[in-house]
Amino acid sequence: MDNHIEIEKTNHLIIVHFYGEIDSVMAPVYRGQLSDLIDESEEDVIFDFQNTSFIDSSGIGLVLGRYNQLKFEHRTLILTGLNPVAYRLFELTGMFQIMPYYESIENLKEGTL
Repeated sequence: MDNHIEIEKTNHLIIVHFYGEIDSVMAPVYRGQLSDLIDESEEDVIFDFQNTSFIDSSGIGLVLGRYNQLKFEHRTLILTGLNPVAYRLFELTGMFQIMPYYESIENLKEGTL
């Protein structure tokens, strides 16, 4: 699986689908793309990790940085689809205390946890 993101705009939301790995190589690439996207829009953002195989501390930094960027603009970052290992990493770093998490995009659309 190659590393890339796909961006979907729907229902006043921006959904960013991550594919492959988010590591020290890819995080800076995504950082620029996502910062520009956030600056050019007004919607809340969903990060969908359903197709992500690996996230390291650079990925955590990427997420936290975009959270801070959105928070400054009074917008929300929602996380979905983390695999069990990534979920545990996000849990240990306290990310779920500041950002909402849903198991999947479908659960988010249904309004269930």
